[in-house]
Amino acid sequence: MGVVQSTAKSIWRATQAVQGLNDHIKNVLKRASEQPGFPVKNPTDPYWTGQPLFPDLADAFMPLPSNQADIVIIGSGLTAAAVARSVFEEGNRWGKRRRIVVLESRSLCSGATGRSSGHIKSTPHELFAAHKSSLGATRAAKLARLQLYNLIMLREMCNAKGWDIAECRELQTVDLFLNEEDRDAAFRKMREMRNHIPEFRANKWDGREARKWFDVNKLVKGAMTYTAGAIWPYAFVSLVWKELLYKYKYFLFLQTNTPVLAIETTQDNPNYAYGVITLQGTILCNHVVHATNAFAPELVPGLRGKLTGLLGTTTAQRPGVKFPDRNGKRSWSVIYGQHSDNAVQRPSVAGRPGDLLVSGGFSRSLGEGASSVGVWDDSQLDPLPVAHLGGILSTIFDSKFWGSGANGRSGSMKAWTGIIGVTGDMLPLVGRLGSRLTGRKPDLPPHKRSSADRGIVRPGEWISAGYCGDGMVWAWMCGTALGVMLSGTELDNVVGEVGRPDGPLESWFPAPDLAPSAKRLKNARLENLADRFI
Repeated sequence: MGVVQSTAKSIWRATQAVQGLNDHIKNVLKRASEQPGFPVKNPTDPYWTGQPLFPDLADAFMPLPSNQADIVIIGSGLTAAAVARSVFEEGNRWGKRRRIVVLESRSLCSGATGRSSGHIKSTPHELFAAHKSSLGATRAAKLARLQLYNLIMLREMCNAKGWDIAECRELQTVDLFLNEEDRDAAFRKMREMRNHIPEFRANKWDGREARKWFDVNKLVKGAMTYTAGAIWPYAFVSLVWKELLYKYKYFLFLQTNTPVLAIETTQDNPNYAYGVITLQGTILCNHVVHATNAFAPELVPGLRGKLTGLLGTTTAQRPGVKFPDRNGKRSWSVIYGQHSDNAVQRPSVAGRPGDLLVSGGFSRSLGEGASSVGVWDDSQLDPLPVAHLGGILSTIFDSKFWGSGANGRSGSMKAWTGIIGVTGDMLPLVGRLGSRLTGRKPDLPPHKRSSADRGIVRPGEWISAGYCGDGMVWAWMCGTALGVMLSGTELDNVVGEVGRPDGPLESWFPAPDLAPSAKRLKNARLENLADRFI
Protein backbone atom coordinates (compact mmCIF):
# COMPACT_ATOMS: atom_id res chain seq x y z
CA MET A 1 0.00 0.00 0.00
CA GLY A 2 1.40 3.40 -0.97
CA VAL A 3 2.85 5.55 1.78
CA VAL A 4 0.76 8.49 0.65
CA GLN A 5 -2.48 6.82 -0.37
CA SER A 6 -2.77 5.14 3.02
CA THR A 7 -2.12 8.39 4.87
CA ALA A 8 -4.10 10.79 2.71
CA LYS A 9 -6.48 11.64 5.53
CA SER A 10 -3.56 12.95 7.54
CA ILE A 11 -2.34 14.94 4.55
CA TRP A 12 -5.78 16.39 4.25
CA ARG A 13 -5.86 17.38 7.89
CA ALA A 14 -2.61 19.16 7.22
CA THR A 15 -3.75 20.91 4.02
CA GLN A 16 -7.57 21.13 3.99
CA ALA A 17 -8.90 24.29 2.38
CA VAL A 18 -12.45 24.85 3.58
CA GLN A 19 -14.13 27.85 5.14
CA GLY A 20 -12.66 28.87 8.43
CA LEU A 21 -9.08 27.76 7.75
CA ASN A 22 -6.85 28.52 10.69
CA ASP A 23 -3.41 30.06 10.27
CA HIS A 24 -1.61 26.76 10.80
CA ILE A 25 -3.49 25.02 7.99
CA LYS A 26 -2.98 27.97 5.68
CA ASN A 27 0.75 27.93 6.36
CA VAL A 28 1.00 24.21 5.57
CA LEU A 29 -0.88 24.66 2.30
CA LYS A 30 1.27 27.66 1.41
CA ARG A 31 4.45 25.67 2.07
CA ALA A 32 3.18 22.77 -0.04
CA SER A 33 2.63 25.17 -2.96
CA GLU A 34 6.05 26.80 -2.89
CA GLN A 35 8.86 26.49 -5.39
CA PRO A 36 10.78 23.29 -4.52
CA GLY A 37 14.31 24.48 -5.19
CA PHE A 38 16.97 21.97 -6.22
CA PRO A 39 17.88 18.66 -4.55
CA VAL A 40 20.20 19.26 -1.60
CA LYS A 41 23.84 18.29 -1.98
CA ASN A 42 24.09 16.42 1.33
CA PRO A 43 21.16 13.96 1.42
CA THR A 44 20.83 11.14 3.91
CA ASP A 45 22.73 8.05 2.80
CA PRO A 46 20.35 5.34 1.48
CA TYR A 47 20.88 1.63 1.96
CA TRP A 48 21.26 0.78 -1.74
CA THR A 49 23.84 3.18 -3.13
CA GLY A 50 26.91 2.51 -0.98
CA GLN A 51 28.40 0.07 -3.49
CA PRO A 52 27.36 1.09 -7.03
CA LEU A 53 27.34 -1.66 -9.64
CA PHE A 54 29.15 0.60 -12.10
CA PRO A 55 31.27 3.18 -10.27
CA ASP A 56 32.12 4.85 -13.58
CA LEU A 57 28.46 5.78 -14.05
CA ALA A 58 27.73 7.08 -10.55
CA ASP A 59 29.23 10.49 -11.26
CA ALA A 60 29.64 10.27 -15.02
CA PHE A 61 29.86 13.38 -17.19
CA MET A 62 29.87 12.66 -20.91
CA PRO A 63 30.70 15.72 -23.04
CA LEU A 64 28.47 16.43 -26.02
CA PRO A 65 30.02 16.66 -29.48
CA SER A 66 27.85 19.78 -29.90
CA ASN A 67 25.33 21.65 -27.78
CA GLN A 68 22.44 20.14 -29.72
CA ALA A 69 20.13 17.22 -28.93
CA ASP A 70 16.72 15.91 -29.88
CA ILE A 71 15.56 15.21 -26.32
CA VAL A 72 16.78 16.36 -22.92
CA ILE A 73 15.63 14.23 -19.98
CA ILE A 74 15.91 15.84 -16.55
CA GLY A 75 16.42 13.10 -13.94
CA SER A 76 18.12 9.69 -14.02
CA GLY A 77 15.87 7.38 -12.00
CA LEU A 78 13.40 4.71 -13.05
CA THR A 79 11.20 7.10 -15.04
CA ALA A 80 14.09 8.62 -16.98
CA ALA A 81 15.53 5.19 -17.80
CA ALA A 82 12.12 3.99 -19.03
CA VAL A 83 11.63 7.07 -21.24
CA ALA A 84 15.08 6.79 -22.82
CA ARG A 85 14.80 3.06 -23.45
CA SER A 86 11.31 3.43 -24.89
CA VAL A 87 12.40 6.17 -27.31
CA PHE A 88 15.29 4.06 -28.58
CA GLU A 89 13.18 0.91 -28.87
CA GLU A 90 10.44 2.75 -30.75
CA GLY A 91 13.04 4.31 -33.05
CA ASN A 92 14.57 0.92 -33.82
CA ARG A 93 11.34 -0.18 -35.53
CA TRP A 94 11.24 2.68 -38.01
CA GLY A 95 14.94 3.29 -38.41
CA LYS A 96 15.43 6.61 -36.64
CA ARG A 97 17.80 7.33 -33.76
CA ARG A 98 17.51 10.43 -31.63
CA ARG A 99 20.20 12.09 -29.58
CA ILE A 100 19.21 12.06 -25.91
CA VAL A 101 20.95 13.95 -23.11
CA VAL A 102 20.23 12.93 -19.51
CA LEU A 103 20.85 15.60 -16.88
CA GLU A 104 20.99 14.62 -13.19
CA SER A 105 21.33 17.17 -10.40
CA ARG A 106 23.27 14.79 -8.13
CA SER A 107 24.80 11.37 -8.66
CA LEU A 108 23.10 8.71 -10.78
CA CYS A 109 19.68 7.59 -9.51
CA SER A 110 20.08 9.54 -6.27
CA GLY A 111 16.46 10.69 -6.02
CA ALA A 112 13.29 8.82 -5.10
CA THR A 113 14.17 5.63 -7.03
CA GLY A 114 17.50 5.13 -5.28
CA ARG A 115 15.80 5.75 -1.92
CA SER A 116 12.87 3.40 -2.43
CA SER A 117 12.49 0.14 -0.55
CA GLY A 118 12.02 -1.62 -3.90
CA HIS A 119 8.56 -2.88 -2.97
CA ILE A 120 6.61 -3.42 -6.22
CA LYS A 121 3.25 -3.57 -4.51
CA SER A 122 0.03 -2.48 -6.13
CA THR A 123 -3.10 -2.35 -4.00
CA PRO A 124 -5.55 -2.47 -6.92
CA HIS A 125 -8.61 -2.69 -4.69
CA GLU A 126 -7.69 0.59 -3.00
CA LEU A 127 -6.90 2.34 -6.29
CA PHE A 128 -10.13 1.08 -7.84
CA ALA A 129 -12.22 2.18 -4.85
CA ALA A 130 -10.58 5.62 -4.79
CA HIS A 131 -11.34 6.46 -8.44
CA LYS A 132 -14.42 4.47 -9.49
CA SER A 133 -16.88 7.24 -8.57
CA SER A 134 -15.03 10.00 -10.45
CA LEU A 135 -13.84 7.98 -13.47
CA GLY A 136 -16.24 5.05 -13.63
CA ALA A 137 -15.50 1.39 -13.00
CA THR A 138 -14.02 0.64 -16.45
CA ARG A 139 -11.48 3.46 -16.34
CA ALA A 140 -10.61 2.82 -12.69
CA ALA A 141 -9.97 -0.83 -13.56
CA LYS A 142 -7.65 0.22 -16.41
CA LEU A 143 -5.60 2.29 -13.97
CA ALA A 144 -5.32 -0.67 -11.63
CA ARG A 145 -4.22 -2.95 -14.47
CA LEU A 146 -1.54 -0.44 -15.46
CA GLN A 147 -0.04 -0.72 -11.98
CA LEU A 148 -0.13 -4.51 -12.18
CA TYR A 149 1.76 -4.41 -15.50
CA ASN A 150 4.82 -2.92 -13.79
CA LEU A 151 5.80 -6.11 -11.99
CA ILE A 152 5.15 -8.19 -15.11
CA MET A 153 7.29 -5.95 -17.33
CA LEU A 154 10.16 -5.56 -14.84
CA ARG A 155 10.36 -9.31 -14.26
CA GLU A 156 10.19 -9.95 -18.00
CA MET A 157 13.12 -7.62 -18.60
CA CYS A 158 15.29 -9.04 -15.83
CA ASN A 159 14.59 -12.63 -16.90
CA ALA A 160 15.23 -11.93 -20.59
CA LYS A 161 18.51 -10.14 -19.91
CA GLY A 162 19.80 -12.34 -17.08
CA TRP A 163 19.83 -9.45 -14.62
CA ASP A 164 19.64 -11.66 -11.53
CA ILE A 165 21.66 -9.16 -9.52
CA ALA A 166 18.67 -6.79 -9.60
CA GLU A 167 16.78 -9.29 -7.37
CA CYS A 168 13.52 -8.76 -9.26
CA ARG A 169 11.08 -11.36 -7.97
CA GLU A 170 7.46 -12.16 -7.44
CA LEU A 171 6.39 -12.62 -3.84
CA GLN A 172 3.40 -13.09 -1.57
CA THR A 173 2.42 -9.91 0.18
CA VAL A 174 0.46 -9.94 3.43
CA ASP A 175 -1.78 -7.10 4.55
CA LEU A 176 -2.09 -7.28 8.35
CA PHE A 177 -5.05 -5.41 9.88
CA LEU A 178 -5.00 -4.14 13.43
CA ASN A 179 -8.78 -3.78 13.70
CA GLU A 180 -11.84 -5.53 12.29
CA GLU A 181 -13.25 -2.40 10.65
CA ASP A 182 -10.23 -1.93 8.39
CA ARG A 183 -10.13 -5.64 7.63
CA ASP A 184 -13.78 -5.79 6.60
CA ALA A 185 -13.49 -2.63 4.48
CA ALA A 186 -10.50 -4.06 2.59
CA PHE A 187 -12.28 -7.38 2.03
CA ARG A 188 -15.30 -5.50 0.64
CA LYS A 189 -13.16 -3.41 -1.73
CA MET A 190 -11.40 -6.51 -2.99
CA ARG A 191 -14.69 -8.28 -3.70
CA GLU A 192 -16.01 -5.29 -5.63
CA MET A 193 -12.82 -4.81 -7.63
CA ARG A 194 -12.70 -8.46 -8.69
CA ASN A 195 -16.00 -7.97 -10.51
CA HIS A 196 -13.99 -5.81 -12.92
CA ILE A 197 -10.51 -7.41 -12.66
CA PRO A 198 -11.38 -11.08 -12.15
CA GLU A 199 -7.87 -12.30 -12.96
CA PHE A 200 -6.50 -10.74 -9.76
CA ARG A 201 -6.49 -13.23 -6.88
CA ALA A 202 -6.49 -12.62 -3.14
CA ASN A 203 -7.01 -14.76 -0.05
CA LYS A 204 -8.65 -13.50 3.15
CA TRP A 205 -7.87 -14.59 6.70
CA ASP A 206 -9.52 -13.87 10.03
CA GLY A 207 -7.48 -13.05 13.12
CA ARG A 208 -7.05 -16.63 14.29
CA GLU A 209 -5.96 -17.82 10.84
CA ALA A 210 -3.58 -14.88 10.45
CA ARG A 211 -1.88 -15.69 13.75
CA LYS A 212 -1.52 -19.32 12.72
CA TRP A 213 -0.11 -18.78 9.24
CA PHE A 214 1.85 -15.54 9.46
CA ASP A 215 3.63 -15.74 12.83
CA VAL A 216 1.88 -12.66 14.24
CA ASN A 217 0.34 -12.09 17.66
CA LYS A 218 -3.16 -11.23 18.89
CA LEU A 219 -2.85 -7.58 17.91
CA VAL A 220 -3.54 -8.66 14.32
CA LYS A 221 -7.28 -9.03 13.59
CA GLY A 222 -7.07 -10.36 10.07
CA ALA A 223 -5.01 -10.58 6.90
CA MET A 224 -5.24 -10.57 3.14
CA THR A 225 -2.66 -12.08 0.78
CA TYR A 226 -2.01 -11.56 -2.92
CA THR A 227 0.85 -11.29 -5.41
CA ALA A 228 3.35 -8.43 -5.37
CA GLY A 229 7.05 -8.10 -6.10
CA ALA A 230 10.35 -6.57 -5.13
CA ILE A 231 13.52 -5.35 -6.79
CA TRP A 232 16.84 -3.72 -6.01
CA PRO A 233 15.83 -0.47 -7.73
CA TYR A 234 19.24 1.19 -7.86
CA ALA A 235 20.80 -1.91 -9.41
CA PHE A 236 18.04 -2.25 -12.00
CA VAL A 237 18.28 1.37 -13.12
CA SER A 238 22.08 1.12 -13.29
CA LEU A 239 21.79 -1.94 -15.52
CA VAL A 240 19.37 -0.18 -17.86
CA TRP A 241 21.67 2.83 -18.24
CA LYS A 242 24.73 0.62 -18.74
CA GLU A 243 23.03 -1.28 -21.54
CA LEU A 244 21.66 1.83 -23.24
CA LEU A 245 25.00 3.62 -23.10
CA TYR A 246 26.68 0.62 -24.70
CA LYS A 247 24.06 0.13 -27.44
CA TYR A 248 23.58 3.81 -28.25
CA LYS A 249 26.95 5.30 -27.33
CA TYR A 250 26.80 7.88 -30.10
CA PHE A 251 23.25 8.92 -29.25
CA LEU A 252 22.99 8.88 -25.44
CA PHE A 253 24.91 11.20 -23.12
CA LEU A 254 24.72 11.12 -19.32
CA GLN A 255 25.73 14.15 -17.28
CA THR A 256 25.44 13.76 -13.50
CA ASN A 257 25.98 16.56 -10.97
CA THR A 258 24.46 18.89 -13.57
CA PRO A 259 21.34 20.65 -12.29
CA VAL A 260 19.12 22.40 -14.81
CA LEU A 261 19.00 26.06 -13.85
CA ALA A 262 16.34 27.18 -16.33
CA ILE A 263 14.59 26.38 -19.59
CA GLU A 264 14.02 29.05 -22.23
CA THR A 265 12.48 29.13 -25.68
CA THR A 266 14.66 29.88 -28.70
CA GLN A 267 12.44 32.32 -30.56
CA ASP A 268 14.94 33.03 -33.33
CA ASN A 269 16.20 29.49 -33.96
CA PRO A 270 14.31 27.59 -36.70
CA ASN A 271 15.80 24.20 -35.78
CA TYR A 272 15.42 24.04 -32.00
CA ALA A 273 12.58 25.05 -29.71
CA TYR A 274 14.30 25.10 -26.32
CA GLY A 275 17.52 25.97 -24.58
CA VAL A 276 18.19 23.98 -21.40
CA ILE A 277 20.54 26.00 -19.23
CA THR A 278 23.11 24.38 -16.92
CA LEU A 279 26.33 25.60 -15.33
CA GLN A 280 28.18 23.77 -18.12
CA GLY A 281 26.31 25.65 -20.83
CA THR A 282 23.06 25.65 -22.79
CA ILE A 283 21.79 22.56 -24.64
CA LEU A 284 19.50 23.20 -27.61
CA CYS A 285 16.72 20.66 -28.13
CA ASN A 286 13.15 20.16 -29.31
CA HIS A 287 11.82 18.10 -26.41
CA VAL A 288 12.31 18.42 -22.65
CA VAL A 289 11.21 15.59 -20.33
CA HIS A 290 10.61 16.37 -16.66
CA ALA A 291 11.37 13.09 -14.85
CA THR A 292 12.04 14.73 -11.49
CA ASN A 293 8.90 13.64 -9.59
CA ALA A 294 8.34 16.00 -6.64
CA PHE A 295 10.82 18.55 -7.98
CA ALA A 296 8.96 19.12 -11.27
CA PRO A 297 7.27 22.36 -10.06
CA GLU A 298 10.72 23.99 -9.83
CA LEU A 299 10.86 24.25 -13.63
CA VAL A 300 7.10 23.97 -14.30
CA PRO A 301 5.56 26.77 -12.23
CA GLY A 302 1.99 25.90 -13.21
CA LEU A 303 2.25 22.69 -11.17
CA ARG A 304 2.74 24.52 -7.88
CA GLY A 305 -0.27 23.84 -5.72
CA LYS A 306 -1.00 20.63 -7.69
CA LEU A 307 2.19 18.64 -7.04
CA THR A 308 4.18 18.85 -3.82
CA GLY A 309 6.96 17.10 -1.97
CA LEU A 310 6.57 14.94 1.09
CA LEU A 311 9.36 13.60 3.29
CA GLY A 312 9.25 9.80 3.39
CA THR A 313 11.24 7.59 5.76
CA THR A 314 12.72 4.12 5.20
CA THR A 315 14.84 1.92 7.44
CA ALA A 316 16.94 -1.19 6.86
CA GLN A 317 16.60 -3.74 9.65
CA ARG A 318 18.21 -7.06 10.46
CA PRO A 319 15.50 -9.49 11.62
CA GLY A 320 17.64 -11.88 13.67
CA VAL A 321 18.30 -15.56 13.05
CA LYS A 322 14.94 -16.70 14.45
CA PHE A 323 12.91 -14.77 11.92
CA PRO A 324 11.15 -17.06 9.38
CA ASP A 325 13.38 -17.47 6.32
CA ARG A 326 11.21 -16.86 3.22
CA ASN A 327 14.20 -16.14 0.97
CA GLY A 328 12.81 -12.75 0.00
CA LYS A 329 9.48 -14.18 -1.20
CA ARG A 330 7.22 -12.36 1.26
CA SER A 331 6.40 -8.77 2.17
CA TRP A 332 4.08 -7.22 4.75
CA SER A 333 1.91 -4.14 5.25
CA VAL A 334 0.67 -3.27 8.73
CA ILE A 335 -2.59 -1.35 8.27
CA TYR A 336 -4.21 0.79 10.94
CA GLY A 337 -6.93 3.27 10.03
CA GLN A 338 -5.76 5.50 7.19
CA HIS A 339 -2.12 4.60 7.78
CA SER A 340 0.20 1.74 6.93
CA ASP A 341 3.81 0.65 7.27
CA ASN A 342 5.42 -1.61 4.69
CA ALA A 343 8.21 -4.15 4.85
CA VAL A 344 9.93 -6.14 2.13
CA GLN A 345 12.69 -8.68 2.70
CA ARG A 346 15.72 -9.29 0.54
CA PRO A 347 16.70 -12.85 -0.41
CA SER A 348 18.61 -14.94 2.13
CA VAL A 349 22.39 -14.80 2.21
CA ALA A 350 24.43 -17.84 3.33
CA GLY A 351 21.47 -19.24 5.24
CA ARG A 352 20.72 -15.98 7.08
CA PRO A 353 17.37 -14.24 6.46
CA GLY A 354 17.77 -11.19 4.26
CA ASP A 355 17.57 -7.63 5.50
CA LEU A 356 14.17 -5.98 5.88
CA LEU A 357 13.41 -2.65 4.21
CA VAL A 358 10.71 -1.02 6.32
CA SER A 359 9.02 2.24 5.27
CA GLY A 360 6.15 4.40 6.49
CA GLY A 361 5.58 6.07 9.84
CA PHE A 362 4.34 9.20 8.07
CA SER A 363 1.59 9.98 10.56
CA ARG A 364 4.06 9.80 13.44
CA SER A 365 5.75 13.05 12.43
CA LEU A 366 4.45 16.24 14.00
CA GLY A 367 0.87 17.22 13.26
CA GLU A 368 -0.09 13.72 12.04
CA GLY A 369 2.28 14.22 9.13
CA ALA A 370 1.83 17.97 8.63
CA SER A 371 5.51 18.65 9.28
CA SER A 372 6.45 16.35 6.36
CA VAL A 373 4.20 18.04 3.77
CA GLY A 374 5.81 20.58 1.45
CA VAL A 375 9.32 19.34 2.22
CA TRP A 376 11.97 18.82 -0.48
CA ASP A 377 15.01 18.37 1.77
CA ASP A 378 16.12 14.73 2.04
CA SER A 379 19.03 15.59 4.31
CA GLN A 380 16.45 15.67 7.13
CA LEU A 381 15.77 12.61 9.29
CA ASP A 382 12.73 12.83 11.55
CA PRO A 383 13.33 10.77 14.73
CA LEU A 384 9.63 10.07 15.32
CA PRO A 385 8.95 8.01 12.16
CA VAL A 386 12.35 6.32 12.60
CA ALA A 387 11.46 5.25 16.13
CA HIS A 388 8.06 3.99 14.99
CA LEU A 389 9.48 1.95 12.12
CA GLY A 390 12.10 0.47 14.43
CA GLY A 391 9.39 -1.05 16.60
CA ILE A 392 6.38 -1.85 14.42
CA LEU A 393 7.42 -5.33 13.26
CA SER A 394 8.62 -6.55 16.63
CA THR A 395 5.30 -5.33 18.07
CA ILE A 396 3.08 -7.46 15.84
CA PHE A 397 5.25 -10.53 15.20
CA ASP A 398 5.33 -13.35 17.71
CA SER A 399 8.27 -12.69 20.03
CA LYS A 400 9.80 -16.10 19.43
CA PHE A 401 10.33 -15.15 15.78
CA TRP A 402 11.89 -11.76 16.43
CA GLY A 403 14.65 -12.68 18.86
CA SER A 404 18.36 -12.36 18.32
CA GLY A 405 20.81 -15.21 17.95
CA ALA A 406 24.41 -15.63 18.98
CA ASN A 407 25.66 -14.14 15.71
CA GLY A 408 22.65 -12.22 14.47
CA ARG A 409 21.11 -9.54 16.67
CA SER A 410 17.96 -7.98 15.28
CA GLY A 411 17.47 -4.25 15.01
CA SER A 412 17.80 -1.21 12.76
CA MET A 413 20.91 -0.88 10.62
CA LYS A 414 20.24 2.33 8.71
CA ALA A 415 17.59 5.01 8.25
CA TRP A 416 17.22 7.55 5.45
CA THR A 417 14.67 9.78 3.77
CA GLY A 418 13.46 10.48 0.25
CA ILE A 419 11.10 12.97 -1.33
CA ILE A 420 7.72 11.63 -2.47
CA GLY A 421 5.77 13.51 -5.14
CA VAL A 422 2.09 13.98 -4.25
CA THR A 423 -0.65 15.26 -6.57
CA GLY A 424 -3.98 16.67 -5.49
CA ASP A 425 -5.96 13.82 -7.07
CA MET A 426 -3.51 11.07 -6.07
CA LEU A 427 -2.68 10.09 -9.67
CA PRO A 428 0.53 10.63 -11.70
CA LEU A 429 0.93 13.35 -14.29
CA VAL A 430 1.95 11.82 -17.63
CA GLY A 431 1.98 13.52 -21.02
CA ARG A 432 2.59 16.79 -22.80
CA LEU A 433 2.76 19.98 -20.71
CA GLY A 434 0.84 22.99 -21.99
CA SER A 435 2.40 26.43 -22.20
CA ARG A 436 0.13 27.69 -19.41
CA LEU A 437 1.86 25.29 -17.04
CA THR A 438 5.42 25.85 -18.23
CA GLY A 439 5.19 29.57 -18.99
CA ARG A 440 7.06 28.84 -22.24
CA LYS A 441 5.61 28.83 -25.75
CA PRO A 442 7.97 28.10 -28.64
CA ASP A 443 7.46 30.23 -31.74
CA LEU A 444 6.54 27.43 -34.12
CA PRO A 445 4.21 27.20 -37.13
CA PRO A 446 0.88 25.39 -36.67
CA HIS A 447 1.08 21.65 -37.18
CA LYS A 448 -1.58 18.98 -37.54
CA ARG A 449 -0.68 15.32 -37.31
CA SER A 450 -1.55 13.08 -40.23
CA SER A 451 -0.95 9.41 -41.05
CA ALA A 452 2.16 10.48 -42.98
CA ASP A 453 3.72 11.99 -39.86
CA ARG A 454 4.69 8.74 -38.15
CA GLY A 455 7.69 9.50 -35.97
CA ILE A 456 7.23 13.26 -36.27
CA VAL A 457 6.18 14.89 -33.01
CA ARG A 458 5.70 18.60 -32.48
CA PRO A 459 8.35 20.00 -30.08
CA GLY A 460 7.28 20.41 -26.49
CA GLU A 461 7.78 19.72 -22.82
CA TRP A 462 6.65 16.47 -21.25
CA ILE A 463 6.26 15.00 -17.79
CA SER A 464 5.97 11.71 -15.94
CA ALA A 465 5.88 12.43 -12.22
CA GLY A 466 3.72 12.57 -9.08
CA TYR A 467 3.55 8.88 -8.15
CA CYS A 468 2.15 9.51 -4.66
CA GLY A 469 4.45 7.07 -2.87
CA ASP A 470 3.79 4.26 -5.35
CA GLY A 471 6.59 4.89 -7.82
CA MET A 472 7.55 1.24 -8.12
CA VAL A 473 4.11 0.43 -9.59
CA TRP A 474 3.81 3.54 -11.77
CA ALA A 475 7.20 4.75 -12.98
CA TRP A 476 8.28 2.10 -15.50
CA MET A 477 4.99 1.89 -17.37
CA CYS A 478 4.40 5.66 -17.28
CA GLY A 479 7.92 6.36 -18.52
CA THR A 480 7.56 3.74 -21.26
CA ALA A 481 4.27 5.27 -22.38
CA LEU A 482 5.81 8.74 -22.47
CA GLY A 483 8.58 7.40 -24.72
CA VAL A 484 5.93 6.14 -27.12
CA MET A 485 4.26 9.57 -27.14
CA LEU A 486 7.61 11.25 -27.82
CA SER A 487 8.16 8.88 -30.73
CA GLY A 488 4.76 9.44 -32.33
CA THR A 489 4.08 5.71 -32.46
CA GLU A 490 0.96 5.51 -30.27
CA LEU A 491 -0.97 3.65 -32.98
CA ASP A 492 1.65 0.96 -33.64
CA ASN A 493 0.33 -2.51 -32.84
CA VAL A 494 3.50 -3.76 -31.16
CA VAL A 495 3.88 -7.47 -30.43
CA GLY A 496 6.59 -9.23 -28.44
CA GLU A 497 8.77 -6.35 -27.26
CA VAL A 498 10.42 -6.90 -23.89
CA GLY A 499 9.52 -4.32 -21.28
CA ARG A 500 6.19 -3.09 -22.68
CA PRO A 501 2.77 -4.68 -23.24
CA ASP A 502 1.58 -5.75 -26.67
CA GLY A 503 -0.73 -3.58 -28.71
CA PRO A 504 -1.14 0.14 -29.43
CA LEU A 505 -0.69 2.57 -26.57
CA GLU A 506 -4.38 3.07 -25.83
CA SER A 507 -4.86 -0.66 -25.25
CA TRP A 508 -2.80 -0.56 -22.05
CA PHE A 509 -2.23 3.08 -21.09
CA PRO A 510 -5.11 5.35 -19.93
CA ALA A 511 -3.57 8.54 -21.31
CA PRO A 512 -6.61 10.84 -20.85
CA ASP A 513 -6.86 10.04 -17.14
CA LEU A 514 -3.20 10.79 -16.43
CA ALA A 515 -2.61 13.71 -18.82
CA PRO A 516 -1.78 17.07 -17.16
CA SER A 517 -4.75 18.72 -18.83
CA ALA A 518 -6.32 21.98 -17.66
CA LYS A 519 -9.58 20.20 -16.83
CA ARG A 520 -7.89 17.55 -14.74
CA LEU A 521 -5.63 19.98 -12.87
CA LYS A 522 -8.66 21.91 -11.65
CA ASN A 523 -9.44 18.82 -9.58
CA ALA A 524 -5.82 18.13 -8.69
CA ARG A 525 -5.30 21.05 -6.34
CA LEU A 526 -3.78 19.88 -3.09
CA GLU A 527 -6.79 21.02 -1.08
CA ASN A 528 -9.02 18.72 -3.11
CA LEU A 529 -7.61 15.65 -1.36
CA ALA A 530 -10.57 15.95 1.01
CA ASP A 531 -13.01 15.15 -1.78
CA ARG A 532 -11.68 11.61 -1.86
CA PHE A 533 -10.40 10.72 1.57
CA ILE A 534 -12.02 12.63 4.42
